[in-house]
Amino acid sequence: MNHQIMIDKDVYAIPIGEMWNVDADRLYILYSPLNGRISLASQTMVSALQACALGENQDKVMQNAFSAFQAKGTVPVHYLPNTPHDLYQIDILANYTCNFKCIYCYSAEGRSKKQVEFDKIKAVIDYLFCSGKEQKNPYIINFSGGGEPLLSFDLIKRTVNYIEQVNQDKKYIYNIGLVTNGSLITPEIIDFLQEHKVDMAVSFEILERLQNKERGSYDKVSANIDMMLNRGFPFGVRTTFTPESVTCMCEMIDELATRFPKLKRVVYDTVLAPSLFDSPDDLRKYYDTFLNEYWKAKQKGAEMGIAVESIAVEMLSMVRDRTCEGKIVLTPMGTISSCARVSSPLEERYEDYIYGEVKDDGLNFDQQRFASIISQNNIYSQPMCEECFARWNCGGGCRLFHHSFNHEYEAVRCDFVRKALKRQLFKVLSDNFHNSSGGDLRVFISDKLSKNEI
Repeated sequence: MNHQIMIDKDVYAIPIGEMWNVDADRLYILYSPLNGRISLASQTMVSALQACALGENQDKVMQNAFSAFQAKGTVPVHYLPNTPHDLYQIDILANYTCNFKCIYCYSAEGRSKKQVEFDKIKAVIDYLFCSGKEQKNPYIINFSGGGEPLLSFDLIKRTVNYIEQVNQDKKYIYNIGLVTNGSLITPEIIDFLQEHKVDMAVSFEILERLQNKERGSYDKVSANIDMMLNRGFPFGVRTTFTPESVTCMCEMIDELATRFPKLKRVVYDTVLAPSLFDSPDDLRKYYDTFLNEYWKAKQKGAEMGIAVESIAVEMLSMVRDRTCEGKIVLTPMGTISSCARVSSPLEERYEDYIYGEVKDDGLNFDQQRFASIISQNNIYSQPMCEECFARWNCGGGCRLFHHSFNHEYEAVRCDFVRKALKRQLFKVLSDNFHNSSGGDLRVFISDKLSKNEI
């Protein structure tokens, strides 16, 4: 069955009847991503709108409805930077070293004792804050990837202090973030991060059996989480789900409520590790389970005062023509990568993602190389995007995923994106229905279907 009917360019009819165990084509979501219009429609209405598109239906009501869906420009499209000089996010990979051995780690093969030199960091900070360029977006500086950042805490301190020094006139708006495995946190570190308003996320599997199996050191990390919560330090928890742990999302919400009652936000991530999936069908089962469990956990969390989010799902609310916003990823080698997941010469795809380096005269970008990289992950370069209703929300998919999996797996990923967006669109309709009538849209539709009124 087709995933959708394209009524007109960027106007789609998405079958959703299967949500009520009836013929999928019995009920549709009408969706125009570029003007944000979302509506329910019967098969009859969809056929009438198709006829309008072909000039075969002159009914004024339908013509007006069709014209409304064709309208453009009411939703801002997040057109991402096309040159490295317009980038506003820096990821600093402090080192290639880690004290954990996570089973799904994307950078495990790149391990070494190499640590980035402070002069290299200083150069990228100077580029961001001292080059005289006009600020168009808040600057984002993250310490992440490669290895465990807190193994280089002295380097992080020097960097944060330097950022404050070069921005002492408060000319620029910026945010500093740090992602850690949570095992090395001390009161000294917390005091520093809190004083300098550094946002922190702890990668943590929440359940003791999973943490010890997939990451390690549950007792140490959970004790550090307790310490941060007791000190009133705000932070988030990020959990990455493997095929084994993906059914545990609701159990984790229960665990947070009982073991960490002060923790009120968690981010659920999908895993990018080809070794965990022997076949496309294994990946499909994983994605289907992830979506089903995620929506249940999100509802359960809302009832218990815990915010549950997923980058893979929530980012679909953005309208964009490219998946990756583009970054200046400073590797410990002093090179500039386009992806924080690809940073070491020991990694197979390293040369495919490097587009610059820090030299004595500052940052040197290869403009052609950057253009080549971004041309490979947008909605214009991927054949499967051409008529897909999710293309403006997906942005063409992750370049690293394209490189890591073959076309059969890619088709599964596309299906996951469409299913996730379909759920997102229906939630918008449900929320609007509830706000206007106080009712439940699912119940309302079930009633209409039972009476054959749809």
